[in-house]
Amino acid sequence: MIEQIQQLIAEGNTEEALALLAQQSSDALLLQARYNAGKKQYNMGLIEFSEWQRTQAQINYAALELAKSVGKTSGGGQAAGGGGNNLANPQSPQVGNNLQKVFISYNHNDREYADRIYAFLKNGGLDPVIDVVNMKVGEKIKDFILNQIRENNTVLSLVSKNSLRSGWVGLESDLALYSQLLTNQKFIPVSIDNAVFDDDFFFEVMDEIENKIADLDKKIEKAKDRKFGYKQFQTQRDRLEEQHQNLPKIIEHFQGVLNQDIGEGRFESGMQKVVDTIKS
Repeated sequence: MIEQIQQLIAEGNTEEALALLAQQSSDALLLQARYNAGKKQYNMGLIEFSEWQRTQAQINYAALELAKSVGKTSGGGQAAGGGGNNLANPQSPQVGNNLQKVFISYNHNDREYADRIYAFLKNGGLDPVIDVVNMKVGEKIKDFILNQIRENNTVLSLVSKNSLRSGWVGLESDLALYSQLLTNQKFIPVSIDNAVFDDDFFFEVMDEIENKIADLDKKIEKAKDRKFGYKQFQTQRDRLEEQHQNLPKIIEHFQGVLNQDIGEGRFESGMQKVVDTIKS
């Protein structure tokens, strides 16, 4: 049941997850009431979209915690610490004879956080995969990303101002959400800032993309006038155009699912929840 609820919440089906959870615990009725009240307020225009999304994220988190507690009490009475998943005594999940793999998606401006995530997952009995360690010299970035998403059980995406602005998190999350590559895999977003909920940041990035596209249009015209090749400019423009189209739906999705906060002061506790989720 826990995995089913986690899957429903990851797909944005909070109402279905709460209905399933209510069959196991009456405490879920309170979450259902809060969800219905928030949805009604949003539909009536009484609260902003960002506030409604934050409410959903809080409810999703509470539902996941409740599902875990219900699972423990219904799992033969096992104590919470029995066979636990804490870092002091990690129980490493296995896929065949190999440790469970986790592909870390991040922007290189967030390298410090990515390294900390890598070390935490490693110490937690998992097999993290990251470009600076696993990517071959001369390998194309896009090919590396596609191969890792196909081959790994879990994709952990580090969401931040840097990753949203760069577009690479857009590529990876878009593949994870809208293709068949991750049909049987997990996609876990973690955040180090509140950029995904910042409407001003969204418009700022969209303006930046539009300005870059306009600048590339000028370069393309200049190259055409001088009868130069301009494929390099067109390639950049196509990528920016795709980012411009995808960013709104990517942000909307991230706002609708639980983004585990691992910002300063919350890294250890946040990452432990990530490890527990991957192992569950």
